[in-house]
Amino acid sequence: MADVAAEQEATGLAGTARLEAVAGGGLTTLPRARRRRGRRWLGALLPLALLVVWQVAVLLELRDRNRLPAPVDVLVALQEFFLTPSSPTLTGVIPFLGAGWQHLGASLERTAVAWAAAVVVGLLLGLGLGLSRWFADVTDPLLNALRAVPLFAWLPLVIIQFGLGEPAARVLVFVGALWPVLVSTADGVARVPRQHIETARMLGTPRGQMWQRVYLPSALPEIVTGLRLSLTLAWTCVVVGELAGITWGVGAMMNASRERNATDQVVVGILVFAVVGLLADRLLRLATRRWTRWADT
Repeated sequence: MADVAAEQEATGLAGTARLEAVAGGGLTTLPRARRRRGRRWLGALLPLALLVVWQVAVLLELRDRNRLPAPVDVLVALQEFFLTPSSPTLTGVIPFLGAGWQHLGASLERTAVAWAAAVVVGLLLGLGLGLSRWFADVTDPLLNALRAVPLFAWLPLVIIQFGLGEPAARVLVFVGALWPVLVSTADGVARVPRQHIETARMLGTPRGQMWQRVYLPSALPEIVTGLRLSLTLAWTCVVVGELAGITWGVGAMMNASRERNATDQVVVGILVFAVVGLLADRLLRLATRRWTRWADT
């Protein structure tokens, strides 16, 4: 009986110790979660603070009203852009009233097509650079030189080669979105730990399947980072692409609004780019999370 009592006491002590350990962990985790929730609230309040600063600058008339519209003016323009019934316009005139969804759809379609092409080409070239020393030695100087050319420097040449219109716009978005995927893929593949490669060889992985079974999965975190950067750049480069004689697109609308000196409409375009870019990045992170979850552990 004494032995049983001692055992029960030991079991009770062990259980208490586990409970205390769990409680201790909770105490250390709980404040961290609260601090993170606090930071998120601050992040949500930051745009409101910026809005207040903007309104104060308008009230103090720090800039002419045509150069710095009030937030309420931008809100009205935003409502006119998306919710006002559209009306026919003259040929060549880029509409604003009620044309928001058409402009947004055109920009999204243009960006998606060019970005998809950039991802395919960037992955292939990046894998080639990371897997083949010979290919890297031959092509790396040329690719790095081309990567250093600003997107605006490509604009005149692309217009000469493809003319004004849709092809030129898509080529410019493609050029802007290509480099992050290419560089991140090449770096990710080149930095695959040697132990992974040796282990795969010991397990009999065929040489021709190493890129698929070892290099590509190991480089996925870097590749996903490159995809996110590439998507953001594609979305921002569409503004440059839509300078190439495009009638429909948020960037084309902004350029036409600038010519009309309608600053509130230009700010509407900026807001659309910001919101859509943020949503696209969040969606891409959610879509790729299961591929890179192992890297967080």
